[in-house]
Amino acid sequence: MLVVFAFALLVLAAAIVVLFAMFGELASRVRDPASAHQRDSRVEQLEDLQVGRALEVWPNGMPHSDDATLLVLSTSCESCRDVATQLSSDPGHSDWEGVGLVISTAGRQTGENFIADFHLEGFPHFVDEGGDWSREELGVQQSPTAVVVRSGLLDSAYVFNDVSSLRSTLQQQKEVV
Repeated sequence: MLVVFAFALLVLAAAIVVLFAMFGELASRVRDPASAHQRDSRVEQLEDLQVGRALEVWPNGMPHSDDATLLVLSTSCESCRDVATQLSSDPGHSDWEGVGLVISTAGRQTGENFIADFHLEGFPHFVDEGGDWSREELGVQQSPTAVVVRSGLLDSAYVFNDVSSLRSTLQQQKEVV
């Protein structure tokens, strides 16, 4: 009986060691909660944009402008939801002159709900059903993306997750030009 009890105690001790080792391994793979809420501030330029090409078609509802920044967001993209939250929660973004939103979505109602849910009605916007206009006219196949139009021509495009970092990059680019 004593041998069985000693063996059971040994198995239990081994199981506890393995359990703690598993928790240690898991903890090393999980991001620190303090850093989990930090968003990626990188702004990366898209190289495959057809720079210098004129936009031939401006969608209904999107004011035509020779100088504009179009933010392409998708209703199925978690990063896009974060960008939409940033746009609606920071009052500094509401005065962003020349910005328009292109909401790429499977259906019109889903796009309109996205605009309403994130309180983006104050921004000029276009619901791009199926993402056809974004792909064909802008050459954008990922989101969130910012497309810069200067003098009616495609000037540059950027992939981003942080609106403030994007605005800073665009301001620096404008000062260089």
